[in-house]
Amino acid sequence: MAGSVRIAALATATPVVEASLDQVWAALGEARGRRMPRLSATEGARVRHLAEPLSSLVATRTQTQQTDAYLLHARALARKVCCDALDRSRIARERIGLVVGVSCTGVVLPSLDAELIPVLGLDRAVARLPITELGCGGGVAGLARGVDYLRAYPDQAVLLFAVELPSLTFQPADHSIDNLIAAMVFGDGAGAMVLESADAASGWMVDHCGTHLIPEAAGRLGFELRDGGLRVVLSRDLPDVVEANLRQAVDSFLDGTGTRRQDLALLALHPGGPRIFEAVARALDVDPGMLAPSRRVFERYGNASSAGIFFVLEELLTTRPDGKVLAIAFGPGLSIEMALMRVTP
Repeated sequence: MAGSVRIAALATATPVVEASLDQVWAALGEARGRRMPRLSATEGARVRHLAEPLSSLVATRTQTQQTDAYLLHARALARKVCCDALDRSRIARERIGLVVGVSCTGVVLPSLDAELIPVLGLDRAVARLPITELGCGGGVAGLARGVDYLRAYPDQAVLLFAVELPSLTFQPADHSIDNLIAAMVFGDGAGAMVLESADAASGWMVDHCGTHLIPEAAGRLGFELRDGGLRVVLSRDLPDVVEANLRQAVDSFLDGTGTRRQDLALLALHPGGPRIFEAVARALDVDPGMLAPSRRVFERYGNASSAGIFFVLEELLTTRPDGKVLAIAFGPGLSIEMALMRVTP
């Protein structure tokens, strides 16, 4: 297909600290000074990868301390995944014409990509596109911006990375349901990919990207920068909003590509959690097996915000799908970010 973009390489990374859901739950109880009710078997991610030990994460810290911790861990993770993706791609670094850096769990200026460019040995004239405010949807949205760039500059290549440390945003004094849910589902991690224009007969090709905005649901998902740091907004009725709006958004997007939902081999769904998986399955009327890779990623890593989609795509590589794959992620706005891929083993 003319104008297609190939994922030349993909890499992911997580911090070294691991914690089970039960350990996270117990730490939350200690932070609140009370015994927590028993968890059901379906709540939260089974394993979490964290930037720091739980004892540190549940302690009160200033905004300065949060930012220092974010820079320390985000720099290391971003450098690792970018180096790995570039090395695996075997694409000359002077071909990288655009670096897209995605992160919503820390706010720093200059953005992380500015520090990475000289470290990675990229051209000082490389274009930069840092993305913050698209939240969990930022990974798929960043992929779309990379595709746009390569259609304008087909001789270039794009480095896209996302690094998220939601554990560092935990607010011990915030006893809201939003903060509690976030602590149960979010995990830390990073991902990167290298993109190039190609009409290859095999591999991962990105053919179309799109977005759909639901402005009346803007207050259901996001972050608010308040005294003490980033305060999570994660409404309990978010799955209901997704279920009510997703089918129309997906069908409209696919219609523009000449594709039907029945033509899809798999869904690369952002690992938002069990209730999001169920809402998507009902909205799109898909076999639960189509969401199995996303569920496995959630169990092993939790929801790594914008980096989560990188882990899902990596998981799909192990299943060796053949056919069309639709990537979907949800971000503040409320936005539905989509990318239609074509996979040939």
